[in-house]
Amino acid sequence: MITKFNFKDKTIKSYAIRKLTPFECFRLMGVRDDVIRMMQSTNAQAAERVAGYKSKGKAEDMAVSASQQYKQAGNSIVVDVLAAIYQQLWYQKEPKREAQTSFFADFFPEDQLPTYPVDKNHGEKLILTTFSGYDSQLMAADVLAQQHPDFHWTCVGWSDIDKYACQMHDLIFPQFADKALGDITKIDWQQVKNNVGGQEIDLFTYSSPCQDISQAGKQMGLKEGSDTRSALLWRVADAVEVLRPKYLLQENVAALVSEKFMPDFQKWLDKLSSLGYVSRWARLNAKDYGVPQNRDRVFCLSMRKDVAFDYQFPDPVPLKRKLEDVLQEEVDTRFFLKDEAVSKFLQANDKDTCVFHQFEIEPSHENAMALKAILTLYLEETHLWHCTPQELQEQLSSAHEDIIMPLFNDWKENGKFANPKLESMYHHFLEKK
Repeated sequence: MITKFNFKDKTIKSYAIRKLTPFECFRLMGVRDDVIRMMQSTNAQAAERVAGYKSKGKAEDMAVSASQQYKQAGNSIVVDVLAAIYQQLWYQKEPKREAQTSFFADFFPEDQLPTYPVDKNHGEKLILTTFSGYDSQLMAADVLAQQHPDFHWTCVGWSDIDKYACQMHDLIFPQFADKALGDITKIDWQQVKNNVGGQEIDLFTYSSPCQDISQAGKQMGLKEGSDTRSALLWRVADAVEVLRPKYLLQENVAALVSEKFMPDFQKWLDKLSSLGYVSRWARLNAKDYGVPQNRDRVFCLSMRKDVAFDYQFPDPVPLKRKLEDVLQEEVDTRFFLKDEAVSKFLQANDKDTCVFHQFEIEPSHENAMALKAILTLYLEETHLWHCTPQELQEQLSSAHEDIIMPLFNDWKENGKFANPKLESMYHHFLEKK
């Protein structure tokens, strides 16, 4: 750990900088802990969950590597946002604002939509997802079912070509492994329609790749026929023409409705309109739906005209969770930056009159508070706050091996300080977390 001695306010703080773990990243995407544990199954556990699972690694290795877990989390949709959208679709609350009618309502009453859902199917909902990833869309359906015991759903198909996304999908939803449709460009939608036996699909989701419209990408666009990854969106039209789902749900990055790409998005909305769908879209941010992440995305709900209503996207809710609520208590040291890198970062960005000193101590809150107690008492008794920064640095270097670390190691070995004053200070600092 790197410890900062600030001469301005005479404070002592220890720093360790680390990256988020895959587990924490999944939490920031709204995935529940029990589901994350499935996603992080070992090969041995995966063999028990998924029929015909074959592993190339050791039994104790994770079925999906940590690097792939980061990627899958980054490519997915926040579950809580989806659950809020579903809530408004199937368990709509009365809108807070008064209903507004347009100037044309008196002249074209046939174009006005009902205020509330008109779909009378209260049975099991049939859901089909494309560009599925590990399927936050289905996770959100599970969340809604937990909130409403009368809500029942099943998956009649899902599609993705990323082998790691498919592998993770099977870990979470092994019961739907046989519903995989593969590459969206090769799906026979008439066969899919035959497979569902004439039943209507309630929800069809599509979140086509964002790389070609994202500000982080090359922004090659999504024009029909352009053959970019984002243009795979237009393949959805083939499915809609055949399946005629009641509702379509799209998600993509905020750049979709930017000045540059809005014309192409409007063409897509016009295409859906020509297929008999009424669309509503909005930008929703994860931080407004219970997740401590600033993730701004576009969501578009399209409704088949015979079941269309005046859909209102969910109202924001106060954010009660903080980032610290997402963090794990114990994290492997491999996720931490080396002290040298932390020291350079702090010194480059710090404007205080201070001294930085490195202690070869495993980063944890308890260790940091024990070290703080030792250093606080040491500086008080030696009056080192009255020294110059250079003098303090020299004294710390001298006392490091002879005084500070022996006291710390003794505390670590015995679980408490022999000095009552140190023990009292340690608990005082610990409780101030």
